[in-house]
Amino acid sequence: MAEKEENRTFRALYLLAIFFVVDGHIPLEGELMNFGGLFRYYSFHMLLFAFGSGYFFDPERSFGKAVSKDFRHLLLPLYLYNLLYGLLAAFLRRFLGMTLGEPLSLYTLFAAPLLDGQHFVYNVGAWFIGALFLLKLIYRCLYSLLRRFPASDLLLLLLSLAAGSAAVLLSRNGEVSGMLVPVYRALILLPGYALGAVYRQRLEQMDRCPSVPYLTGLVLIRLIFTTAVPENAYLISDLSYFPCGPAGIYLGSFLAIAFYLRVARIASPLLARSRTLLFASRNTFEIMMHHGLGILLVNGVFLVLNRFHLGAAEFSVHQFRTVQGYVYAPHGAPEWAVLYVLAGMAAGMAAAGLRGWLRKKVNKGKNG
Repeated sequence: MAEKEENRTFRALYLLAIFFVVDGHIPLEGELMNFGGLFRYYSFHMLLFAFGSGYFFDPERSFGKAVSKDFRHLLLPLYLYNLLYGLLAAFLRRFLGMTLGEPLSLYTLFAAPLLDGQHFVYNVGAWFIGALFLLKLIYRCLYSLLRRFPASDLLLLLLSLAAGSAAVLLSRNGEVSGMLVPVYRALILLPGYALGAVYRQRLEQMDRCPSVPYLTGLVLIRLIFTTAVPENAYLISDLSYFPCGPAGIYLGSFLAIAFYLRVARIASPLLARSRTLLFASRNTFEIMMHHGLGILLVNGVFLVLNRFHLGAAEFSVHQFRTVQGYVYAPHGAPEWAVLYVLAGMAAGMAAAGLRGWLRKKVNKGKNG
């Protein structure tokens, strides 16, 4: 897409969403931008990504072309990076005594990217890529069946809410495993995607309320919501934690989406002035996939400092080797999360830059 055709509001929205994802994977006290718990990341951030993807649903694209595009842009990179992270995990086990990540096998190379996605640990966000591919496939199938019905987008939203609610309830009532894991993930995320399509078709043209009363009203409603549903964060990645039911999950998510969509619209002119932020917003796939590598690299620096008695005296080598998500901060100070967030974002952006450089080299070789 040419730069002048970019939807800068949704670029800003993606940038906010990926920041929430990276910050949410830093297990220090609190989250840097959750407004004191009013907007806890895990109460909406993955549905926010699904919403952004659904906004760009193309009803004119044929089923075959849509699936082929998603296969090339989502599944192929997922499997390529899965192999690379499997090799990294094996290297770290062999030479640094790490115990994290499963060994290379037919399962971890071919089945686990969809059934698990977190099996090599360091590509912690990879599970979402498989879920996104599957939910887009499900939505495309439903759309192909229902496109001739009046208000098919609204019907799809209602069906998505029903399917997502059922998946939440079934996940709460028992352990979900095997082939059902990716299906349930996709179904839980599906209402966010369907809402994105409805927003573009119907709601965007009506979204003209002045920002101050609009945002103030949403904050007050969200305050009432968090008071009524204090445990509103949940885990879609492994379907292990749903303290609230479907009503809490989707009401909380939709309120947060409405809030941050307006924040993104306000911030979009500022985004246009920063090449770095624009680059990050255009490469959220790479940041989602590689931010765990940035966290690992920061821990590696602390490991070196600790080993040579140059600092980081409290760094736990044992936890670094054995605990998924371990991060170091002097006295557990939460503000040190900023360092890990910046490293996670930078790792994904560096991977995107390397990918772009390699693509240019390959294209140049073909044309030369």
